[in-house]
Amino acid sequence: MATDSSSLALALLFASLLASTVCGESIIPMLERFQAWQATYNRTYATPEELQRRFEVYSENMEFIEETNSLGRSYKLGVNQLADLTYEEFQDMYLMKLDEMPSAPEPDDEAMEQLGTMNEGTSSNGYLNNSEEAPNRVDWRTKGAVTPVKDQKQCGSCWAFAAVASIEGVHKIKTGRLVSLSEQEIVDCDRGRNDHGCKGGYPSHAMAWVARNRGLTTESDYRYTGGQGQCRRNKLRHHAARISGVQAVRRNNEAALERAAAGRPVAVSIDASREFQFYKSGVFSGPCSTRLNHAVTVVGYGATARGGKYWTVKNSWGKTWGENGYVRMRRRVRARHGVCGIAMEPYYPVMRGPCYADVLARTVLDC
Repeated sequence: MATDSSSLALALLFASLLASTVCGESIIPMLERFQAWQATYNRTYATPEELQRRFEVYSENMEFIEETNSLGRSYKLGVNQLADLTYEEFQDMYLMKLDEMPSAPEPDDEAMEQLGTMNEGTSSNGYLNNSEEAPNRVDWRTKGAVTPVKDQKQCGSCWAFAAVASIEGVHKIKTGRLVSLSEQEIVDCDRGRNDHGCKGGYPSHAMAWVARNRGLTTESDYRYTGGQGQCRRNKLRHHAARISGVQAVRRNNEAALERAAAGRPVAVSIDASREFQFYKSGVFSGPCSTRLNHAVTVVGYGATARGGKYWTVKNSWGKTWGENGYVRMRRRVRARHGVCGIAMEPYYPVMRGPCYADVLARTVLDC
């Protein structure tokens, strides 16, 4: 929107707000904060009416953030790019449309041939032996197995981002090469009965699709658009990374999830509550439910200086959300399903044998 139009809209908003309140000066600090937020996130609106509506939503969210922060919880909320959205709008734009999807199924018959269940540690791939206990602290970012935080934009494609992050991690661990892979290829081309592009899907099914496709191309080769388009079939044979199948971690068991995460990044599903929408820092402990509507990737775990255990979780809402795009979520809670259901549906990709005979020579093998 042009600068003159923006100035006019702001002037009209000032006049409207001042005319509708007994003490107009109480509105001005909030309006100034809103203007600064607009500038930070380059947010403009088409009409004065929409501007006023977004200011009202922003004000309500600021009140919610400040009220929540006053409760002294183990985490803090803060302003981010989602601050002009109601929770209902946020759900519609960023989360999976579970009401339009069947309940979480197992992968289809073809994928079942590639699916295993990890009950006690991992017995293959050289990650963690059954007899070994998981270490006290793991961070795959420090081992170079995690790409920079990405942004799914206003598309419920988190399931593809969670799957890709876990594939990127396993590919790095097995080959020594960290490659940013394409979420868009999965969003466009994985048209199975349980994966629906921007309406949502399941990380396990995305991994099974990659295995059936015999690989996935790079992010630069098949760039993310923030929407679902036609599958670019000419890219389907551009295999920058390959996996052979999917491994399920024992559900509702945080100890099993720890052992899995000690070996590689793991895709999980959670409930993203209103508090989660504005998470800024600290160890997130809810409130939230087990109605899974968002997929993320566990890239490690640890504990605070005071001993509070947490999962290190990579999100896909850009670096302006949370702790530079990450959230620490409370670990080892009383509920078997974990905080926000994090232990309910964990999966990771399997890569059998090295995909490169010589990592330095880039000699590709069919894995």
